[in-house]
Amino acid sequence: MPSEFESTIQFKKLRALALETFGSESKADQWLNTFHTSLSGTPLSVAETSTGMIEVKKILSAIRYGGVA
Repeated sequence: MPSEFESTIQFKKLRALALETFGSESKADQWLNTFHTSLSGTPLSVAETSTGMIEVKKILSAIRYGGVA
């Protein structure tokens, strides 16, 4: 059963951004659910706060455009 966050529009936008970045649902979902040292948690759990969402989006942008993340 999805968490309350997973059923929000923000989550859907984040997942779409991850899908655009990684090119497949499985890779996007794996990244969203894997511990990331820069975030001190999984991107999905960190993105439950507005500040965390911004940080996760920054990392996805860096990955997408060739930055270090």
